[in-house]
Amino acid sequence: MATQYGIQLAVHLISSHFGNLVAKVCDCLLRKGTLTLANIIRFTDLPPQQVKSCILVLIQHNCVQAYAMQQEVGFGEAPRVITQYTVLFYNILHRLRFAKFLAIVSEELDKECEEILEGLLQHGRLTLEQILDRAKSNQSGVQDSLRESFIKLVRARFVERCPAPEPFLAPQSKEETPARKRGAKSAKLVEGPQTIEQRAIAAAAPMDAKRFSVIMNTGTDVDDSPNAAVGEKRKQDALELDKESGASCEKDVLWRANFEEFVRRLRHKACIANVKTRLDDGAAIVLSAMLEATRSEETKVKIENSVPLSMDTIFEGVMKSEAGRSMTLERVRSSLIQLGCAPGVTGAAESYSVDLKNIIELVQNDEVESIILKRYGKEAYRIFRLLSKSYHLLETDKDTTFVEKKDTAKILYQLWKDEYLQMEWVSKKFQGIETCCSTHIQMGAIKIYVFKWSTASVVMKLNLYAGRQTQFQLWKVTKDTLWGHALNEMYHSALNLSLRVAYELEQEQEIIQLPREKRVGTLGSRFERLRKVRILLESSLMKLDDTIMVYNDF
Repeated sequence: MATQYGIQLAVHLISSHFGNLVAKVCDCLLRKGTLTLANIIRFTDLPPQQVKSCILVLIQHNCVQAYAMQQEVGFGEAPRVITQYTVLFYNILHRLRFAKFLAIVSEELDKECEEILEGLLQHGRLTLEQILDRAKSNQSGVQDSLRESFIKLVRARFVERCPAPEPFLAPQSKEETPARKRGAKSAKLVEGPQTIEQRAIAAAAPMDAKRFSVIMNTGTDVDDSPNAAVGEKRKQDALELDKESGASCEKDVLWRANFEEFVRRLRHKACIANVKTRLDDGAAIVLSAMLEATRSEETKVKIENSVPLSMDTIFEGVMKSEAGRSMTLERVRSSLIQLGCAPGVTGAAESYSVDLKNIIELVQNDEVESIILKRYGKEAYRIFRLLSKSYHLLETDKDTTFVEKKDTAKILYQLWKDEYLQMEWVSKKFQGIETCCSTHIQMGAIKIYVFKWSTASVVMKLNLYAGRQTQFQLWKVTKDTLWGHALNEMYHSALNLSLRVAYELEQEQEIIQLPREKRVGTLGSRFERLRKVRILLESSLMKLDDTIMVYNDF
């Protein structure tokens, strides 16, 4: 979600990595939307050659996608093909997470794989030859080892082929429904009519079979034994020729980091961490085993339910981990019940699936509630929690003798002012409160009534005069609106932290450039202070980014 502060954060990241000119072009695309080269030049007021160079930098680092489309010119004139440029907002934000991506590869694979990925993150897109040359070694053993490490990254789906540089979008008739491409990239798109930008990204994405395929010029698996039949030999020769031609084409293939897979891994980690905190270690082990077993079958990142698995498959996955070997079959069953897995039927066996969407929603609720608690206090937290849990509440008016009622009204108005609640006025005539209330909840000295007939999460405040026309203030929590507001505040905080890090580094630039042996006395103290401040700010930024991903990517 590209909010006001989200755009500012993205522009700051581009500015700090590639300079002000590239950031100006990026800012133009973020604020104006998809544009042609001529319009970018017009809006940025930069020389054409500089704009072209800036766009190439953004494309190289996977921040912009180009596509061609047909444009009608005028009556009697043939339509012309124009190139449009659309900015990839989420890919820009992923630049904050490069350290997390490297940590995942270091944990799951090895140091050499981490170094290859670091090169791809640093340079955006590289051919296999450029990746190998980056090792700065001509020894065949090292080259072979690098090739093996590269294949590991592709097999783990951490690295993928780059999308088509400029796919052509054919005109779409009104009656024509958008054809969905098979593959993980297209699965990310929402159901229903697609925007032109979504169609462009889907058209540029290669099929999964090609997206993660590698042809290495290291020999073939074809049987060359003398006992092979003549026909088989001919087939083998043809396969060898195909592989040789394929290997030569591979030299021009560009590769990049697959952000989608890294986000999927981080989403799984967030779900497991929440289950471990909210339930227990056993439930977390079972969930981890289920996600590990079905990761390759997930068609998109924001999958609502995990892929169904049989009990035997789940138990086998649990036994693979050291912590899971002490769990019995009955313990695994009880953990599945804790996770809310109702057994379904797949074929002849029972299958189990976890509601991942519900887990993420619980994490989102917890994060917003913690903000309310820290910023507004315990009473505001309790009121907000009741609203967010879909209670339907009514509070007595100012004529009652409850002292806390003033504080409650103040809290409600403050939450509404800060856009955590929504309010609307409604007029209604009541003969008495007891005719429409089913029960009430006591919060200290405040009596709050629960209504049967209400269909929205609202807290209602009315004047209790029987038989008269009354004015209601209806309060509700609209989560979609609230998440957008909370996300914008988090972008603002992340921007402030990033700017503070840049400021601290700029202030102490002279000390950073000094040789280590000259950082003594006062200079040494200043450098140590800078080191501690930087660690504190950057670690805070990483933790904040974890929360941003919960609302933005998960």
